Amino acid sequence: MNPTLDRITPPVIGTFPPLTLPEPDRYRLANGIEIVACNQGDEEVCRIDLMFDGGYYADTLPGTAALTLLMLKEGAAGKSSETIAEALDYHGAWLQTSTSAHYQYVTLYTLNRHLDTCIGLLADMVERPDFPQAEFERLKERRIQQLRVQHEKVDVLASDTFLAMLFGENHPYGRTVTPAHVECLATAHLADFHRRHIRPDCCRIFIAGKVTGRLLDSLEQHFGQSWTCPTETLLPEANYPICPTKEPVTITHKEHALQSGIRLGLPVIGREHPDFFALKLLCTALGGYFGSRLMSNIREDKGYTYGIASSIAAMRYGSYLVVSTQTGTEFTRPLIDEVFAEIGRLKAEAIPADELTVVKNYLRGELARTLDSPFSIADYYLSLKANALPLDYFARQDEAICRLTADDLLAAARRYLHPDRFYIAVAGDREQIPKLALPR
Repeated sequence: MNPTLDRITPPVIGTFPPLTLPEPDRYRLANGIEIVACNQGDEEVCRIDLMFDGGYYADTLPGTAALTLLMLKEGAAGKSSETIAEALDYHGAWLQTSTSAHYQYVTLYTLNRHLDTCIGLLADMVERPDFPQAEFERLKERRIQQLRVQHEKVDVLASDTFLAMLFGENHPYGRTVTPAHVECLATAHLADFHRRHIRPDCCRIFIAGKVTGRLLDSLEQHFGQSWTCPTETLLPEANYPICPTKEPVTITHKEHALQSGIRLGLPVIGREHPDFFALKLLCTALGGYFGSRLMSNIREDKGYTYGIASSIAAMRYGSYLVVSTQTGTEFTRPLIDEVFAEIGRLKAEAIPADELTVVKNYLRGELARTLDSPFSIADYYLSLKANALPLDYFARQDEAICRLTADDLLAAARRYLHPDRFYIAVAGDREQIPKLALPR
């Protein structure tokens, strides 16, 4: 007989033990490509990520990197875009591409029973794209229309302006890809970018799920033995000077806009700095989760916005903290004032113990969620590689969250959150936005 469930006494609430990221398996193909494997799970599925050096930082013509990856599915090794799409659909596979500042990613989800077919198709797309002209023209027009729609949004305009203020409009981090940029691209530009960056000596492979010998053999066959490095020498990464604007406040005019897109923030330390974990914890308390100070004050109490968040972007050549939101035009000035008021509170008094416990539990819960599945673990492996971080960074982050005190965060706030060093970017109807200035 089953015992009666106790539905009255609540379970004991406690903390979980220190978190560590499992050590991945590592292999190397015949042509030198490294494989990082997360062999976990019982389901007969796997994910394959191809990670290439490059990204939009390597664009000689803005927009080239992203469009090159998008064209991989539009025709390869004599197969049409319809043939590729039908083959992926028939075998229950899914392929996606993405481009970041310094890397490009091609990701394939597939059932293990269709490994050979799907990996062979993936190899065709990556190694032997055709860049057919008709598909290119359609894709280019679609991309142009997407950019036109995006550039009508005040949130996008504010984000683009903010990055240009921090890095300079000619720096890849601050450069905005426009319809005019895409209009200038030709298939020859994409083929040239592919030749220079989609190559074995720029590639790493991450696999996750139920990893079998058959999977490794298939990768060796399609990516190790048949894919050779070109004779063309790899070019060193270009050096772009960071040229921040001298004006701390910029308003991008959008006539008759009913809302303002707002970005405000400042350059901060990177992941390599010993204070970075304290600053990240501080940023989370400010606006990094639903119960944060910005959400509680500006959304719940004042009702100025549906959502507001703060985050830290740690880039290879410069990191920054940013507060992001949208609001009715008439609330632009009071909302910004309240953001700086909350920053002032963080600098004036230590975070109360109960609030700090909530923030720490939230961050540790997010870290623990990383360990939920082989795919999420693989995502963290990719992030470590992209940011040149060691495997123990995960455990060190968890240890720092547990160790840091309210006094540590108070010291970090006073050391790094200087209102007179902030940049404010607002996109909206200039005629309806009152004069803005940094607090002194």
